[in-house]
Amino acid sequence: MKNSALGFLILTGLVNVALCELYGNVIFVSETMTWSDAREYCRDYSTDLLTISNMEENEIVLRLRSGPPNNLVWIGLYQDDNDIWKWAGGMNTSLDWIRLLNPGGGRCVALNVDGWYEKNCEKDKFAFYCFRSHLVLVKEKMTWEEAMDHCRHKNGDLVSLSSDTAVLKTLHASEDAQDDHVWTGLRYLGDKWLWVRGEEMDFQVWKQEKMPHCPAVTHHCGAFSLKGRYWESWDCTDKLNFVCHYTFRI
Repeated sequence: MKNSALGFLILTGLVNVALCELYGNVIFVSETMTWSDAREYCRDYSTDLLTISNMEENEIVLRLRSGPPNNLVWIGLYQDDNDIWKWAGGMNTSLDWIRLLNPGGGRCVALNVDGWYEKNCEKDKFAFYCFRSHLVLVKEKMTWEEAMDHCRHKNGDLVSLSSDTAVLKTLHASEDAQDDHVWTGLRYLGDKWLWVRGEEMDFQVWKQEKMPHCPAVTHHCGAFSLKGRYWESWDCTDKLNFVCHYTFRI
């Protein structure tokens, strides 16, 4: 199925762009489908229909599309049977930064330059965005050092949560984690915390609200709480699942 999917993407006008801001590849497919068929198609070829975390990402995505700007394009947002808005991967969303247009028009969302529209998941047909994540959850439990070695052996690294977008994408990737905490690329070296991938520490979501200074020698590694959505200094010898950040190519 994947081989036929790849061929279909090439034939239908694939636009694939790797974006650091989105932690993956956004793929625009010009073939029109229902939301349900588009989701199945993306899951077979990529990761899922696209998740958009904020207005900045929304603007980036709109620049990738082709065709008339008022044409609607499916994204991964839908309303479940309990009237809760979720992304295709299953993560709830508050949508406090966006207003949905065409209320009552359906339980799935398509967008254009004018905004996001509620549309019928099974009847309406539009082009769509797939997303192929660069983040991979490793469900084998390892120490922080073992986790870093595992990611680097495969030409990746432990994920850096250097923005709100990175937090949301990591939460999405970690839905099947075995515990509440996963290892990240956060490490205390010398007299400061840093990301092993080199990103700046401008964005911070510590449990303690402030960066912990002089943590215990055993707790020089950073874990991410999936429930609390914050970082904690953690015992480096503890064994956790972890998220690797890779660069994939089609």
